[in-house]
Amino acid sequence: MNQIRLQRHGKPDLLFNGDLLAQVDDREFTGFTENWMETSLYKTSLGQYILYSEFNITSCGKRTIPTALVFATDQDLLEFMEVNERPLSSLSAEMLRQASLFDEAFDLCGPRVQVEFLPRIQTARAS
Repeated sequence: MNQIRLQRHGKPDLLFNGDLLAQVDDREFTGFTENWMETSLYKTSLGQYILYSEFNITSCGKRTIPTALVFATDQDLLEFMEVNERPLSSLSAEMLRQASLFDEAFDLCGPRVQVEFLPRIQTARAS
């Protein structure tokens, strides 16, 4: 685990011990643009997840707006991303793909699917 410090817009820096799971720049999907977002996903030593984004603005004056969201569980993060509600953006899909290499919680094709079994029906034999 590494000690990580993330800047936040209008708030104190977020300092924690954890590891980087994924890092994606949306210019990889959109090509050159004046404004872009870089997004990172971290897992803390306490098992929480931090979704960190830097929105880079070059039009109307250059500035960066950093934001960090903390999620108690992997499921909270996936619900926030609306994984089961709508198709994922290319950026989100790539972030989850990278994260799945380090944390099976993000392997959307993996064994996390819950299967319910129907109760066994007993049939009476005719004598």
